[in-house]
Amino acid sequence: MIKKIFFLIVAIMFIILPNSVKASTISNEIKIPTVSDTYKSGFYSFDNKTNVDIGITLLNDTPTKIMIIDKGMNVEFLTSAPYQYHFYLRNIEPGKTIGIVGDGEIAITFEPSK
Repeated sequence: MIKKIFFLIVAIMFIILPNSVKASTISNEIKIPTVSDTYKSGFYSFDNKTNVDIGITLLNDTPTKIMIIDKGMNVEFLTSAPYQYHFYLRNIEPGKTIGIVGDGEIAITFEPSK
């Protein structure tokens, strides 16, 4: 009789208490965000109507620089793009031009400015 009661209590606990399983995975895989397009050396203007955040990722290990140029052709921002490191150019206004200097391939994503 005691075995039946014990079994019944254990069965009820399994039914009533939620089954939660936690898993953790350690990964050294580099995750590249969704690519809007891939660009090579040149100057690019985009038709954004509002301010945007632009995600930049250098896809190959070739020294490459990124610059932001305003309508008067003044350099507002200049940096070297680190290999496979995703970073953001925040709050880019309409009318700006992005310059890519070097032989690298740059993945550019566009997101609404926060």
